[in-house]
Amino acid sequence: MPVIALTRGLAVAYAAAAIVVAMRQGDVLPVWILGALAKAGGSPELAVRLVAGICAAVAGTLAALGTHARVPAIAAAALLVFSGIAGGSAAVSLGTSLAGPVVQAVVGLLFIVPLLSSRPAAERWRHPGLAAMGVLGSMVIGAGIAANLEVGVVDTTSLARDESGRFRVHDLTPDDWEGRTLEETGLLEHLPQLRGLVRDEPTLIAFHRPNCGACHDLFDGYFGERLPARVVAVRVPPAEGVELAESDLPEDVVCADCVRLAFPEGPVWLIRTPVVVEVVDGRVTCVSSDDFHRCVDDAVAAAEAMYDAEAAAADG
Repeated sequence: MPVIALTRGLAVAYAAAAIVVAMRQGDVLPVWILGALAKAGGSPELAVRLVAGICAAVAGTLAALGTHARVPAIAAAALLVFSGIAGGSAAVSLGTSLAGPVVQAVVGLLFIVPLLSSRPAAERWRHPGLAAMGVLGSMVIGAGIAANLEVGVVDTTSLARDESGRFRVHDLTPDDWEGRTLEETGLLEHLPQLRGLVRDEPTLIAFHRPNCGACHDLFDGYFGERLPARVVAVRVPPAEGVELAESDLPEDVVCADCVRLAFPEGPVWLIRTPVVVEVVDGRVTCVSSDDFHRCVDDAVAAAEAMYDAEAAAADG
């Protein structure tokens, strides 16, 4: 397919996206954009303006450059793929529909693959001044849309706001916790009960979601029987107003003699599940989202060693 056809098609796609965002506003914005802007202190209304303005500017730029828009078109298609992947990751974390992110990623791939295999335009610029004016005009129009678009109050009940109107988005990355104390992970801010639970014996903290099949497999495979180490099952709830994807899975995991906790309902909890965190003497010693037996075996060995030492001290 000629480059000009691809760039025009991509320009139309971005123009359509700008119109849809301007009309439907917060209903169609990807969660990852809302969350990222919220962490930077921005409002959801600002997110609507920026996305609509940027989409309009990209559409105008691609149209203005025409056959010479191959490189910008590749960047624009790559942005769609990235948005789809980021949105898919957020949807998996929240247990929501993957339809929107999948569409974004597929559309981006449909453009980026032929663009990468195409050749740069061989002909010289006929009217470089007009093209430059077109690009500049597109950016001005995009900035005007971002500044003047009338945006109603974006309904963010599904993402939960704090008192200032900003999203409460908690991005937890257990992979970075190994070697840190529980205080340093920031986990105690949300689950202060853990402070006392991990104090006296090796503890396994397992994070799970109700509609996560792998989470149920984790508990069925490792925590169906009582272990020497303490096991804390932490439920990750969906954000307020978010409807979970339909599932035939049980509402709760099966766990023998577990201490059951849950994050507060309402905010968005961005954390990969399932994940197992081992804590010994108040410090995270193992984190795993796939090789669970490594953390489980280590915690069991640490607990058994502690009990043996206590028994030896009592006999002595």
